[in-house]
Amino acid sequence: MINKHLFCNLLLFLCLKTVFLSAQNAGTPIREADFTSSNEGKALRFHGVLPSLSQIAGAPQAYYSYHWEFGDGTFSTEPEPLHLYPDAGDYTAVLDVTNNYDDGKVPRKKKKKVAAIASSGGPAAIEGVFKKEDQSIALKANRDTRAGEEIILTLSYRNKVNATTDGRLYLFYNEKKYANRHFTFVESRTHFGETGGQGNMSFVPTELSPFDKMPQWATHLAGNSALFSADAPAPAATELLARSRSIFREEQSWQFADLAAGARRNIFISLLASEKMLKDTSATIHLRGIFDPFNPALRAEEFTLDIEIVASHDPNVISVSDARVNYRTLGSKDLDYKVKFQNNGEGPAKVVQVTISVPDGLDLAKMKPSDWYPKCPICPKTATAKSCLDTATTKDGLIFTFRNIYLPGSRQKGVDDIDSTKGFVKYRIEPEHRMPKRAFRSRAAIVFDKNPPITTNFSKTRFKPGISPGIKAGYGFHPDSLQSGYLFLGASLSPYQSWKIYPQIELLTGLKGQTNLPTDTAAAVKYTIQLSGRIADSVVTTISAGTRGFVSVEVPFLLRKNFSRLMGVGLGGSARYTRSNGENQVTEQYDINVGNGPDIKTIRSGKTQKPATVYADSRIDYAVFVDLTLGFVRAGPNIGLRAGYHLGQKGQKQPFVQASIEVKL
Repeated sequence: MINKHLFCNLLLFLCLKTVFLSAQNAGTPIREADFTSSNEGKALRFHGVLPSLSQIAGAPQAYYSYHWEFGDGTFSTEPEPLHLYPDAGDYTAVLDVTNNYDDGKVPRKKKKKVAAIASSGGPAAIEGVFKKEDQSIALKANRDTRAGEEIILTLSYRNKVNATTDGRLYLFYNEKKYANRHFTFVESRTHFGETGGQGNMSFVPTELSPFDKMPQWATHLAGNSALFSADAPAPAATELLARSRSIFREEQSWQFADLAAGARRNIFISLLASEKMLKDTSATIHLRGIFDPFNPALRAEEFTLDIEIVASHDPNVISVSDARVNYRTLGSKDLDYKVKFQNNGEGPAKVVQVTISVPDGLDLAKMKPSDWYPKCPICPKTATAKSCLDTATTKDGLIFTFRNIYLPGSRQKGVDDIDSTKGFVKYRIEPEHRMPKRAFRSRAAIVFDKNPPITTNFSKTRFKPGISPGIKAGYGFHPDSLQSGYLFLGASLSPYQSWKIYPQIELLTGLKGQTNLPTDTAAAVKYTIQLSGRIADSVVTTISAGTRGFVSVEVPFLLRKNFSRLMGVGLGGSARYTRSNGENQVTEQYDINVGNGPDIKTIRSGKTQKPATVYADSRIDYAVFVDLTLGFVRAGPNIGLRAGYHLGQKGQKQPFVQASIEVKL
């Protein structure tokens, strides 16, 4: 039967928990975006209905940035766009907003049916997210990604040749180099008959029949598998897919058809960011799209999107390509940094200066700027009135200065394109040889013209723990007798090249060959006997000797700290199992004496050798010790000196010393 008091306490706990959670939820209401639409001539004007912003103290003025989908494959980032639909009818519009410089959660996106009462009389004017004229595929996210929030990707693709084509599109996400999966696929919104993208996949290709909806341009190739096969990617696509699958864990794919010459299309994809993403905040992660046309006149292409993991939606941010790195391979790896900034002023900025603190261990002399915007040439050595990017190094970091540029302000009159107010600089930097294995971080300060600096977050890079196995060999002995020692051989396991206090575990096997025990002479025992009718004394002395050897298995565990590359100390304990063996030898020596006092006379002496007996014993004992390491303490070889006590029964302590040589791998 359930205890009545226990049941009452449990019921009370559940009630209090419910009240607490209700109060907590009531204090943090979920924010949602909403919108309305109104007719302006033949077009619809869209208006956002948004929750109030909660300004971050000290930050620039908070504002919303917008992502509108109109339900016909088109989109806009304007606050209140005006859209003319190709046909009258009902469309599902989507609004997703980002709360910049706001300390609350991003509002939930809103889907709503809207009615277009008039037609443009022609197809919709499809604008993509292409930045270059020669791109066939491009990706863009509506915001940087934050744990627990949804992002919307716009995947744009187009046909650049004068021929219709079918094909496939691929999206790759969740890089293998990160332990956590950053995204979960939510849905895709297609508007041109694309099929696929129905849920999470791990490299499950969509199967197509070679004769399924065969386009006219491919009819003459249908019988020639060497030239065309609709159920397998072209050779170029095969290489791109294989390379992407070696980097990413998961993918989605869509099949498209009848992409006419010059046509552009958009797919909108929702991805939910994992809460585990918090571990990689300030890291740059990647998403990749692949365009695989079946028309051999077009080539397969890929597009990789850099996206930052952020703690808050601040357009001024620094990120790094790797939030966690392997120290063993760091020497052959470059780190890519990206600083993004936005002019939030009411007018354009002519000079933007980005000052970056660079941590110790990164080689300033080997810094290379790799990309930047606004796009301009590197400044010449002589002064110029033209737009350029000036790069300089200081004792503590880097300075990038955009000179003579025009970067609009987000509150500038007539500026509707928020992206035009943003810029960035990317640079690559090499680690120095044998840099300390400590977490390091960078930060940027951004100055627009002569305004106060805006400080970014810290980009943080940590080292993966890494495992360092080692081999040890040495000699153990008692401090009062060097000859009493034994040889040992074993292995160690510890984190690789740690600069913090770290654990180390070892397995040591000891061996001591058979050696003679010290002779032990017991006190003589006197017996009275009769010998030939006379009283005599028999004095018996017992002499013990023998041999001993052992095999031991010891498991030490210690905490170590390396104070420099040449010295480290440790403190720990161990458990040791010892199996001893040998033999015991006993000799009895006797003397028979007669007489008393000065007249005592030895009349007979002799020795009796008893048969040897086998000795075997097993025991487990424990020890505590301190440890000193000298030499190349992080990678070896190094010399170790360990001293401590074996703790026996009844509080007995036996000192010991171990000297060893260790090499770590």
